[in-house]
Amino acid sequence: MKQMPPHHQIISTEDGSDTFFSERFQESCHSSSGARAETLLHYIEGCEIKKTHLQKKSISILEVGFGLGMGFLTTLETLHDNFNFVSLEIDRELLEWFRKENLEHPFLKNLQWISPIKLEARTNDMSLTILCGDARETLPFYCQYAHPQWDAIYQDAFSPKKNPTLWTQEWFELLKKYSSPDALMSTYSSSASIRKAMLAAGWVLQKGAGFGKKRSSTRASLIGVTNSAILEQLFLSPVPALRDDNIKEFLRDS
Repeated sequence: MKQMPPHHQIISTEDGSDTFFSERFQESCHSSSGARAETLLHYIEGCEIKKTHLQKKSISILEVGFGLGMGFLTTLETLHDNFNFVSLEIDRELLEWFRKENLEHPFLKNLQWISPIKLEARTNDMSLTILCGDARETLPFYCQYAHPQWDAIYQDAFSPKKNPTLWTQEWFELLKKYSSPDALMSTYSSSASIRKAMLAAGWVLQKGAGFGKKRSSTRASLIGVTNSAILEQLFLSPVPALRDDNIKEFLRDS
């Protein structure tokens, strides 16, 4: 890395890949057990990217939290072409750092600001669009004119305790509204409040593999039935689903 983005510290993870610690959110972008390995497990494998791409030939992916660009770069290594990737990021300085770091990349050298809130690069068979700003504002605005149908969603925002607005029932309802019927969503979180929010928004839940210190994660779809062990866990848990109207209580009790 030629230069660090402002307000971030570099952290080396156990698989040899690097991640950042965000001073703004007081949290690392990836698990210390391995940034690249975590991305492969939760998003490439968790959303069955290869299988979906093979079936559909071209797919649309939404990433919640661009960070260092690990999600996009790993997807590009996996698929090579024939996909559209939209990502959400609040930190403009981080995005400008990423753009400058990749000025010689065959595809990313074309990444340019086409509006105050949008970075974009595209070819005939692939596109990357990064929406900069508060995702609760930028994504609804984008969806109004783009009318996306996500085939895969990488729910990779900073943790609910640090960034709760991207984990509420209302947020997952928005994601469902613009997802294809057979869409897959994957996240590292297994929190009862978050799983209840997903269920209330209409998602069907399955257990995902654990990584690092986490024993499990969550996979979600819009078809099938929710895993019985998850339903039992949520029935026994006293915490409510995280919603826009109880964020203050959630943060107080966390």
